[in-house]
Amino acid sequence: MNNFFLLAAAGSMELDSKAKMMLWIGIAVYMVVLLGIGFWSSKKINGMKDFLVAGRRLPLWMATATLLATWFGAGSSMGVAATVYEGGIGGVIADPFGGAISLLLAGVFIVGLLRKHNCMTVTDIIANRFGQGAGVYASIWMLPVYIGWIAAQVLGMGTILHILTGISVFWGTMIGAVVVLIYTVGGGMWAVTLTDVLQVGLLIIGLVIIMPFAISQSGGMNAVIERLNPGDLSIGWGNPKSINDVTYYIGTWIIMGLGCMVGQDLIQRSLASRDEQVAISSSVLSGFLYLMIGIIPITIGFTARFILGTGIADSNQVMPRMAITILGNLHPVLMTLFLAALISAIMSSADSSLLAGSSLLVRNIIEAWFPAADDKSMLLRTRIFTVILLIISTLLAFTCKSIYALMINCWTSQLVVVFLPVMIALYAPKTSKTCVWTVMITSTVVWLFYTFVNTCGSNMPLEELLNSEMSERAQTCGAVYGFVSGIICFVLIHLGEIITQRDTGKRIDE
Repeated sequence: MNNFFLLAAAGSMELDSKAKMMLWIGIAVYMVVLLGIGFWSSKKINGMKDFLVAGRRLPLWMATATLLATWFGAGSSMGVAATVYEGGIGGVIADPFGGAISLLLAGVFIVGLLRKHNCMTVTDIIANRFGQGAGVYASIWMLPVYIGWIAAQVLGMGTILHILTGISVFWGTMIGAVVVLIYTVGGGMWAVTLTDVLQVGLLIIGLVIIMPFAISQSGGMNAVIERLNPGDLSIGWGNPKSINDVTYYIGTWIIMGLGCMVGQDLIQRSLASRDEQVAISSSVLSGFLYLMIGIIPITIGFTARFILGTGIADSNQVMPRMAITILGNLHPVLMTLFLAALISAIMSSADSSLLAGSSLLVRNIIEAWFPAADDKSMLLRTRIFTVILLIISTLLAFTCKSIYALMINCWTSQLVVVFLPVMIALYAPKTSKTCVWTVMITSTVVWLFYTFVNTCGSNMPLEELLNSEMSERAQTCGAVYGFVSGIICFVLIHLGEIITQRDTGKRIDE
C-alpha cells in the first residue's frame, strides 16, 4: 500500500494533503458537470410534462439506466457491503433481492398500464378512479418516505465529504444539497435522467474494477466460500420461534418487493418512457441488471472480512476502505473517481426522491386544493415546492439523528396504503369508492395500532426507540398485518358488492 493515504487507528479515514487536493478537484469538476447538465436541460423544459416525465421521450437505454441509478445508490453499495460484512447475506433480503423483484413485477403488472393511462404520478390513477380525496390521502402517506430519504441522502453527502476532505458535515451537506437542488429545479426529469446515467456508470465501473481484485486478495472465490459460516450464505427464515418471526421474514421480502412497485421514483421513470413497451422493457431489464450488479457489493462485503479484518467499528466504512485499499494500490486517480462515484450515487438517490416528492406534493395534494390557472403556473409552483421540500429535508437532517430509522420505517406506508388501491384501480374497475376507502383506512389503522401496541411499553427515549430492533420488527410485522387485513377487507366488500349488483339486476329483470 503506497503513501497516498493514511488510515487512522480509530477507524476514520484520514487522507494526506495530496489525496485531499485530488479529491477536491475531482469532486469540484464533477459537480460543475452536474450543474452544466442542469443548465442545458432547463432549456428543454416547456411545461409540466417536460419537467415531471421528460416529455415522455426516454428511449429504452435511458429509461433503463435511470431506473437502475434510482435503485442502485449508496444503500445498495455501501449499505449492502456493510450489512454483509457484519451478518451475512440474510440481512440484505430487502435490498437487492426485494428491490430487484419490485422492478420485475412493476414492469409486468403496473408501469405499462399507468403509461397507457397517461398518468404523471402513481397516485394519479387512484385520484382518477376513486376521487381526489383518495389520491390526496395516498399521496400524503407517501411524502414522509421521500422527505426522510432526501434527509438521509444529504446528510450522507455531508458525512462522506467530511470524512474524505475534512470539510465540516454542515458545509458538506449544504454543498451537496445546493448542487442537487439547482440541477433538479432547473432541468427536472431531463436533468435527473442524464445525471443518473453518469452517476450509475461511474459507480458500476468502480465496483467491477474492485471485485476481481478483492476476490484475488482473499484467495479466490472458493476460498472465500469455504471460510464463511453456512448461515452467512442463507436467505431462508432459519428456525422461527413464533408467528411473528415468520411474519417479520415475510415482511422483509414484501415491503420492498411489493411496496416499492408503486414508488413514485420508479413509476416516474417508467411514465417518462417513449411508449408502453419501453416502460415495460426498461423496468424488467433494470430488475435483472440490478440483481446481477447487486451481487458485487455482497461479494465485496464478504471479502472485506479477510482483507480488512473484522475489527472495523463503523461497518459503513467498509466500501470506502476497500476502495482505498484496492484502488489506491492500482492508481490514485481510480480511487478518487470511485470515491466521487459513491458521492454521486447518494446524489442520484437524492435527486430522484426530491423530484418524486415534489411531484406528489404539487400534482396530487396542492393542486387538489388550489388548482393552477395554467401549465406554466403549475410548473412554477412545482419548482417552488421542490425548493421548500429540500429545505425541510435538510433541516430534518441537521436536527434528527435517527434519519436512517425514520427512512426505513416510512417505506412501509407504500405497501400498506398505496399498493392495494393502485392494483384495484388497474385490475378491478368495478370496485366502488367506499370499498377502496375502507381498504385504505383498515390497512392504515391495523398497521399503526400493531406498531403502537408493540412499542408503547418501552421506556426508551424516542430517538433510541426509532433505532431499536424492537421498533423495526414492530413496523415490519405491523405492515404485513395491515396489508393482509386490507386484502381481506377488499375481498369481503367487493364480493358483497358483486352479489348486491346481481340481486338488483335480477329484481329489475323480474
